[in-house]
Amino acid sequence: MNDAHIASIISAVAGITGVLLGNSFVAIKEWGINRKRETRDSVYLSILVSSHLDRFANGCLAVAFDDGTSEGRPAGRDGEYFQTTVRAPEFIPLDIDVEWKVLPKDLMYDVLQIPDKREQIENELSGIFEFDEPPDYTEFFWARRRKYAELGLHASAVEIRLRKHANMPIEKSSPGEWNRNVALLNLI
Repeated sequence: MNDAHIASIISAVAGITGVLLGNSFVAIKEWGINRKRETRDSVYLSILVSSHLDRFANGCLAVAFDDGTSEGRPAGRDGEYFQTTVRAPEFIPLDIDVEWKVLPKDLMYDVLQIPDKREQIENELSGIFEFDEPPDYTEFFWARRRKYAELGLHASAVEIRLRKHANMPIEKSSPGEWNRNVALLNLI
């Protein structure tokens, strides 16, 4: 081999190495930018969705406490029948403008399944109400209380998982202080 061949081989290797290193630096930079964006999107999603879940769990608690009375008397026509006084809460996650793909699939699934669980409860309660005995509708109100207490606890657990995922603080009540989850547990 002569010196000209060696020089051209060295030149080619140096050129290829430069291109590979340059592409590697660009790829690492893009990975860092994407990771930072995903982290920011994940925190934003967690803050927004956990707030919606908190309100939803509070709504579930209100439904669970609804015993069909108003001021201690049956809330239905002329005080003769027990009737719901609290509407079931709504949670429509896909109306929240966030990047859902930043969540792990099991957490995303649990969040997006909450409306389906609520709909299933409403269908079940509709069937119970149809065959329950007026004027008290005891079985209906008992099932409604239990199902919505369970759904509220589920929504609260998903909210906590979202907060942990985004490294956000998890609110804890002091001993002896009122706690929504304890109230929901007591209704089951």
